[in-house]
Amino acid sequence: MPPHTANIWNKMNIRFSYLLFGVALTYFSSYLPDMSGVVGIEGTRISSLVAFGSLNGMLFGPFWGPIVSGTGMFLHELNTPGYISKNAFSMLSLFFIMLCSLVSGLIIQRQHRLAISIYGFLLLLWYFTDVGREAYYYPWFHIIALIAFLVVSKYVVESIHSKAFIFIYLFFAALLGVLSDHLAGSIAYSYIYDLPASAFSSVVLLYPMERTILALSATLIAFFILAVYRDVILSSDNFKEDVDRLKSQELEEYLNRDVMQIIENEGHGR
Repeated sequence: MPPHTANIWNKMNIRFSYLLFGVALTYFSSYLPDMSGVVGIEGTRISSLVAFGSLNGMLFGPFWGPIVSGTGMFLHELNTPGYISKNAFSMLSLFFIMLCSLVSGLIIQRQHRLAISIYGFLLLLWYFTDVGREAYYYPWFHIIALIAFLVVSKYVVESIHSKAFIFIYLFFAALLGVLSDHLAGSIAYSYIYDLPASAFSSVVLLYPMERTILALSATLIAFFILAVYRDVILSSDNFKEDVDRLKSQELEEYLNRDVMQIIENEGHGR
């Protein structure tokens, strides 16, 4: 097998193992204790899996993140048939988790415009509903989080080397992800069960706390993993060789593309 092909094959195996680990982690996280009694609506529970939905988006990006989250949660549902046939909202939860991963992944990859468009669409969709117009104050925390993120995102490039800023940026990526899941779930829940506006009024000060806890959980794990990954790369024996090889390739391309062209132009000029 040629060296170049072997490198591609090794990278594919590493990526597959990485994704498989994410699916397994998401699957087993489905068995973690859920948050109950904090939503304010009788019989509702907030799955701890939401935190892993945001985490998958931050680790795997906006394409593979939703796939990892959806696959892990779907395998969990297959293993518990009673859960998947329980009600329509439970079945839709899989797509809400994938949406959470999508938004967080887009933010991590600095595709802010698309992430904000999805987030803003959910806000508009809430106000298009009757209960949304009546409980117009319900997404107050979603709006504050969006405004704060717009301010923070302006300093992405300038403060990228600050660990404190990276933590804050990861937190907003996780927060907007779990809030997207929350708002989509609230819209679906109000539609399926025809909830009155008073049901949402009772939790207007409670849901920010549980969503912040979920976002912080995802942020801490992502920050730890990314910090370890960074240290492993910097301590790698091949890291300096890779950097030197890249510099050599760039220099060679510069000589072949730019310097040789200048020499040829001067030769023709004479």
